[in-house]
Amino acid sequence: MIFVDSNIWCYYFDKRLPESQQVKEYMRKILTSEEIASNTLIILEVAHYLVRHLKQKDAQRKIEVFTSLSNLTILDFNRRNMMQALENLLEHGYSNGLGGRDAAVIASMQHEIIQTIVSHDEVFKRLSAKLNLQVIDPIK
Repeated sequence: MIFVDSNIWCYYFDKRLPESQQVKEYMRKILTSEEIASNTLIILEVAHYLVRHLKQKDAQRKIEVFTSLSNLTILDFNRRNMMQALENLLEHGYSNGLGGRDAAVIASMQHEIIQTIVSHDEVFKRLSAKLNLQVIDPIK
């Protein structure tokens, strides 16, 4: 199972973005061949992006497609994950610039023992060795 970060989903769903084409090609491959994970916070973040940048009808259609993908597991973000995210934030926020949302992503991955993330976010790359993460960035 691989975790897909919000920036990748936004690039995938918004064809106006310069990163869209590279991400679209990669995502089409994994959407047909991989089990994908995300958490409730990422779903809301992507939905928020779509609502702010697309017409309501287009945003609604893309949100429905997103949340109904048959190979997407949506992980709940609960108190236990929040406590782990706070630990991650305290441990890596000062030294590596880890923010709250990314700390939550890492906590979800740790809870589900997911070691691969698709992201264009540099903080995951900086922390990959420390946290035993494989970071896939489809943007060249």
